[in-house]
Amino acid sequence: MKLDILVFGAHPDDVEIGFGGTLIKHAAKGYKCGIVDLTAGEMGSNGTPEIRRQEALRAAEIMGMQLRDCLGLPDARLEVNEESKRAVIEVIRKYRPHVVVGPYHADRHPDHLRASQLVREAAHLSGLRKYPAEGEAYRPAVVAQYFLAVHGEPTSIVDISEHYEKKVAALCAHESQFGMRQESDWQTLINDPAFIRMIISRDQFVGSLIQVLYGEGIYLEEKMILDDLMSLRGRLPKQAMEMIKGVVQR
Repeated sequence: MKLDILVFGAHPDDVEIGFGGTLIKHAAKGYKCGIVDLTAGEMGSNGTPEIRRQEALRAAEIMGMQLRDCLGLPDARLEVNEESKRAVIEVIRKYRPHVVVGPYHADRHPDHLRASQLVREAAHLSGLRKYPAEGEAYRPAVVAQYFLAVHGEPTSIVDISEHYEKKVAALCAHESQFGMRQESDWQTLINDPAFIRMIISRDQFVGSLIQVLYGEGIYLEEKMILDDLMSLRGRLPKQAMEMIKGVVQR
């Protein structure tokens, strides 16, 4: 199976937080999209790898993903080494995506930082014919980054307003992480009810930068080729204004 868009996350809920709406939007357009979790999230304060795997699969179903895989690299000890690079390269060569996406390179979480470096290096090395990994050499056309704990300046913003309910549903599928705390749960930032609201607020702010209800930022290190100026969408598209008016009138 060939994928159009393949997104990597350090932990089973990372992609939903930073790129979930964008994936849902593109899956709805008919693009084949997939998620690969680098670790099982076994060092998380709540949940087990088995529980988190089931939650990740439920979220992927909500999002319309063609693939949800886990490489089983060590959580909280993620490294950019030959073993981890080979694992990511083999996934890229297997699914041959046009777009590969990983976490932002300046995130403050150590696993996110290393995941970003790992994905960027693997995307390049995957195109080397003599690199010792399974599969035929292949280099994706686009390598992008999404934002998690640190939100830098996006080079592009995706309007996810029409798909936002599904993004929230996908987040809520990770009940062990974002659900209401039980007496046995360890209190963390992300299982506080305010955490989901913070994600929503951030997406509203990012959307406001292009004057839509909800948006997700994308960071591209390289300049992209633009063949058709008419493919660009400026601010205040008609449908966005209609949505905003509808919210104001409620």
